[in-house]
Amino acid sequence: MEFSVVHSLPGRIRCRTNPDRLRVYRYQTAAHALSEIPGIRSAEINPRTGSFLLYYDDTLLPEGAVKTILENLPLDRFPRNDAKENEHSLGWSYIGYLLYRFLQPAWLRPFLTVIGAVPFLIAGVKSLIRGKLTVDVLDASAITVSLAQKNYSSASTLTLLLKTGEYLERWAKQRSRENLVSGISLNVGQVWVRKDGEDIQIPYSQLKPGDRIVLRAGTVIPVDGEVHEGDALVNESSMTGEPLAAARSAGDSVHAGTVIAEGELIVRVLRMGEDTRYQRIVQLIHESEAAKSKTEARANEIADKVVPFSFIAAGLTYLLTRSPMKAASVLSVDYSCAIKLSTPLVFLAAMREGLANGVFFKGGAPMETLAEVDTIVFDKTGTLSRAVPEVAGVVPFNGYSQREVLKIAACLEEHFPHPVAKAVVRRALEEKVEHKEEHTNVKYIVAHGIATEYKGRHTVIGSRHFVYEDEAVDISAAAEEEEKAAARGFSVLYLARENVLAGIILIHDPVREEAAEVIAMLRQTGIQRIYMLTGDNRRTAARVSEELGLDGFLGEVLPNEKAEIIRNLKNRGCSVAVVGDGMNDSPAMSAADVGIAMKDGADLAQDVADITLKDPSLYPLVIARLMAQRSMKRIRTNTVSAIAINSALIIMGIAGNGTTDRSVWLHNLTTLGISMNSMRPLLPESKGP
Repeated sequence: MEFSVVHSLPGRIRCRTNPDRLRVYRYQTAAHALSEIPGIRSAEINPRTGSFLLYYDDTLLPEGAVKTILENLPLDRFPRNDAKENEHSLGWSYIGYLLYRFLQPAWLRPFLTVIGAVPFLIAGVKSLIRGKLTVDVLDASAITVSLAQKNYSSASTLTLLLKTGEYLERWAKQRSRENLVSGISLNVGQVWVRKDGEDIQIPYSQLKPGDRIVLRAGTVIPVDGEVHEGDALVNESSMTGEPLAAARSAGDSVHAGTVIAEGELIVRVLRMGEDTRYQRIVQLIHESEAAKSKTEARANEIADKVVPFSFIAAGLTYLLTRSPMKAASVLSVDYSCAIKLSTPLVFLAAMREGLANGVFFKGGAPMETLAEVDTIVFDKTGTLSRAVPEVAGVVPFNGYSQREVLKIAACLEEHFPHPVAKAVVRRALEEKVEHKEEHTNVKYIVAHGIATEYKGRHTVIGSRHFVYEDEAVDISAAAEEEEKAAARGFSVLYLARENVLAGIILIHDPVREEAAEVIAMLRQTGIQRIYMLTGDNRRTAARVSEELGLDGFLGEVLPNEKAEIIRNLKNRGCSVAVVGDGMNDSPAMSAADVGIAMKDGADLAQDVADITLKDPSLYPLVIARLMAQRSMKRIRTNTVSAIAINSALIIMGIAGNGTTDRSVWLHNLTTLGISMNSMRPLLPESKGP
């Protein structure tokens, strides 16, 4: 890029290039890419003057290096997106329009007023041709009357405010849309790339397919790719809902949004940016905006139905006053502007606020439905519980102590990533039981257990099937404890040495700490029935149901049976929401009036769900319910306010107390006020219930 230095100071440099060339590109994306370069603190670009202003760390980058960066800035990698740039120039366009309006010569204003009115007149004629009496016809009629009376001032004011209304609507929707995207996009700054045996850091925007990126423990994978080398455990709960990290090595596929839990990978980039998660998010938002809720459709229907009454009122005004201008003042007032604009704004503002509070609404329709729900059905594992096992107790046998059993078990389990193994090791740490590595020849049998030599003696730990049937250990001494554990919904881990049972460890999946409180809060919001459907055994389900005070439960339920139960509830007149996290919950979510997925739910569950909780707890569920109810209340308030205020303006016109200019101003101020009310926060500043 060719440029000249305007001035420079230590850590700050301003340059200038050809503004005509700069406008061809997405300058904001280019500025973002510059700010991602190590050493550059911020970058600002003004496309109208061609100015680049960079702040940088002069201890890392000398001025010459900054100039080199600008010289090699690949502007052609940032092609302009006309729709996006038009949105960003919206404010400047309106300012230009206002200057044009107020600086035009007086002798030209009548002619320019007519020219400015043409788009509104055409819109009105098109509505009539389609056989529809809409607000476009009202606007065109009011402008026509003013022009016929040669009242160019009123006609000019009317077109100005109509144009202002259009700008305000586009601005409000644009801002809401941008805030939604920024709230849920996968934001990636710098990535490490291996080139010629060296690891270098580059901006994500410069990444391209075929590059090999280096990913270490704790890193979010930013691309879809294939493992080139390395071994790691990858937490794929955002994709599958499975809490157990999956082993990934050379040749395996990895996906954007998953996390390296342990190890290190070098991944060859296959798909990135808009080809992965980002594009799905944008598409989802577009679909959400396109799907109007019943309330929004009803508001539009009401707004169009009252248009004939505005014409009747205008006709009555003319008959009573014989004043075309007073009739025009009535025509300039309509109900639809405030009603049509405020309803989607309420939903868009609520969607934005929901993201900040851990809730993602996929449009206004789920919000409306959730406000009316009277029945909630929960899954258990991963929803009412965390799916993170804990040790409930240790029972020793044959002369062993609890600490010995726990010590040996932790020593064997500490090298394995299974949730049960982690629970055992965690319990040993909590009880300060030291477990030095004193075993050899470890053999891990997937889904069964571990066999090893511990202090020279054959030692096994695992399931009943593994210890009793495969290893032929006599476990009859634990029969009574097994029965007690089953009654309480616990699983059992068996430990044996030299074919002698040393002890059992009781494992349970505890309910979430906040579950009981959340259920009580939901009842306070008007939920009448709360049930649980789970694939777990009936004893475990009964324990959880009793602990949380649920209205009913069913255990050992298959996914298709869950969906049938939901349909039966709906047939009985219930409005049902289903809350789950796994693929097995997806059929029930689809059958429900509204489906709600947990943050770490399976990818399919999140796709099917109408609402996704973005915080790893149940509290956002209460927030979602409150926001849905308050959104519907605000829409009703806006509708009543719009009808009352605009009716008063029409009565003023009939009574002869209004002029077209005054009616237009008051009407648009009403629309603006109701629209601003629509965008107010629904929740108090202290987030959460």
